[in-house]
Amino acid sequence: MSSEAKKEAPPVPPVGAPCWIEIMAAEPQKLKEFYAALFPAWKFEAATADAPTTVVQYTFEQPSGLSGGIVKLPDHCPKPGEQPMGIGSTVYYFVESIDEIEKNIVQLGGVKVLPKSAEREHGWFANFKDPQGNRFGVYEANRGSM
Repeated sequence: MSSEAKKEAPPVPPVGAPCWIEIMAAEPQKLKEFYAALFPAWKFEAATADAPTTVVQYTFEQPSGLSGGIVKLPDHCPKPGEQPMGIGSTVYYFVESIDEIEKNIVQLGGVKVLPKSAEREHGWFANFKDPQGNRFGVYEANRGSM
């Protein structure tokens, strides 16, 4: 047994719970810089011998509270068959302010693809693409409705 402390395995999530969020990238290390600057709470793991440059693994400081939904594609968006990669799923990251995070996203090389929109009285959401074209969403809660 090595002298290094044995790393404790993460808890097993319940069936159906999200367990891995994969972000595709032509240059994983370069895209790591984007997300590390955008979301400082993400913790990036050191490269391993079996995946030194192909996978940049990260964890969330607080994974609790994750939720999602099946959402109708807006009428002005291309239909699934018209998009080479399909419509896919969108992961939404909680933020304090969409207006502030949008400035950071654009400064870091991302682009807005769906403007800030109301989610009933609960809050607002917006969609962006990272510098390598991956779509993601951000969500800001309406603190007055909590």
